[in-house]
Amino acid sequence: MPLITKTSLLSIFDLRNVSKRAYIIYSIAFAAGFILSAVYYSLNLNKSCISTALFCFCLGAVMVLKKLGILNKIEYYFLLIVSAHLIISVIVEGAQSGQCFYYFPLLIGIPVIIDFEKSNYKTLFFNFSITVISFLVCLFLGLYTFPMEPVPHAAQAKIYLCNALTSIIMTASFAGAFIFSQKLNFEELIEEKNNTISSRTRFLSTMGHELRTPLNGVLGAVNLLKEEKYLADDNEYFRILKYCSGHMLNLVNDILDFNKIEAGKLEIHPIELNLKQLITDSTLPFYNSFEEKNLQLMVDIAPELDAFVLGDDIRIIQILNNLLSNALKFTAKGYVKLSLLCMQKSNNKLRTKFIVEDTGLGIDKEDQSKIFESFWQVYDSSTRKYNGTGLGLSICLRLLELMNSSLKLKSEKGKGSIFSFEIEFELLTKQTSSLTGIKQGPEDLEGLRILVAEDNKINMMIAKKILTGYKASITCVFDGQEALDALELDANYSLILMDLEMPVMNGFTAITHVKTLYPTIPVLAFTASLIDQEMLADLLTSGFTDFIPKPFEPHQMFNLIKKYAVLSVANAPVIF
Repeated sequence: MPLITKTSLLSIFDLRNVSKRAYIIYSIAFAAGFILSAVYYSLNLNKSCISTALFCFCLGAVMVLKKLGILNKIEYYFLLIVSAHLIISVIVEGAQSGQCFYYFPLLIGIPVIIDFEKSNYKTLFFNFSITVISFLVCLFLGLYTFPMEPVPHAAQAKIYLCNALTSIIMTASFAGAFIFSQKLNFEELIEEKNNTISSRTRFLSTMGHELRTPLNGVLGAVNLLKEEKYLADDNEYFRILKYCSGHMLNLVNDILDFNKIEAGKLEIHPIELNLKQLITDSTLPFYNSFEEKNLQLMVDIAPELDAFVLGDDIRIIQILNNLLSNALKFTAKGYVKLSLLCMQKSNNKLRTKFIVEDTGLGIDKEDQSKIFESFWQVYDSSTRKYNGTGLGLSICLRLLELMNSSLKLKSEKGKGSIFSFEIEFELLTKQTSSLTGIKQGPEDLEGLRILVAEDNKINMMIAKKILTGYKASITCVFDGQEALDALELDANYSLILMDLEMPVMNGFTAITHVKTLYPTIPVLAFTASLIDQEMLADLLTSGFTDFIPKPFEPHQMFNLIKKYAVLSVANAPVIF
């Protein structure tokens, strides 16, 4: 006998299929009527037996006609047949037989057999009215008419008990069928929603990869142009290219981060960092933009915050970048001030308050809650001239929630805004921090040999140009198999940069061979994919040492290569 699966049950108890709902109720009512007919027959109550049998016949006829496609709206026939049967039963037996109990399962059955999700209130009211009127008619007939078939006192108690128990069982059955159907339908809707979110997540991740790959070429070209001496710093075309590429990257990152939030994959990854240095470095890219608008950017950091802590540097910078970018965007004159206050400091805890204050447009009180809603700015006419997805603050809010914090706002229209939040860090002492005492290495990569596996020729050209600018020796290959062939000829490489998506042999396949044959060479994943904790774990498990995201800043690539390639030179028998 085949097992009854959840899918097969759902096909039976499908709330979106009215005919199946009605079929369940009809089957229960038909079974109850058949049993009562047998009970009446055993008690020699012929008229009651005939009326109940006639009820079963009418119910069965409607079911057959529905099956043949002759009738459509059978729920109304059911309601009329049951109401007529109960009235006839009272005329035949009288009110003392307990027939009125069947109005309880009937009331439960109405929303089950009627498509209540699509029906209007008038339809539901009409059906309930028929039931109530039928109930009042039964009461009137039971009180003021003499039954056609007098029921003996001994049989009357049995019929009363039988009707009471049957009506209770039918009520429970109708309610149970309804609740169970709702549960199965609800689970299916959740599964459909999860599948939709999963499909959308995969789609956006794929699109993010496809968008970030050409953006890497654009931003890489911009960074290279910055180094060319013949290009004037005030070149208008260069500034347009730089702004548009950076703006597009921010939009892509916002959408991908929002996608991760909805998928529940946005996470915090604390590392050791110097808080003062982190904030100082994070504001450096903003000074030129503020000077172009004749605005003053002020940074005030409490002396106590020159300390090493555990924190997610990427997410903290992301929050500050969003707040500073908004302040820059909506401030026409005056200043923007970033303040860091030390709220509490103990042996192992450091509580810091971040404040971003501006003299910009300000926000109406009625709009202050809306700005944290996703996509709000896109649809708000007052900010139409300011570009953006409207996702920045909602992403900040979610990131701060993951850090057990919240974003607070004080603002008045025309008088600027103050955004603030507090974060408690784990404080590291000089003894516990591994960052203190690190000596700075050389400012180039001279003497290092790097193997770059990248199938996109533009990205390869950008990476090669940047790395040769740092005086590294570069070997270029275009897929994983070529990388293995190059290593077989000469394995004296300080580090390997390997793309994940390549023809012939991808990065995940190539890394397994590289780590088996050349385990001392560090391999950095060179990818445009959006890296979350799950994917990072997969990369590390596969054998990658770390990753460089695309698009990347030259100093980002330089720092990672210097970090791992220097260790490679120290630990591997490689001679340069």
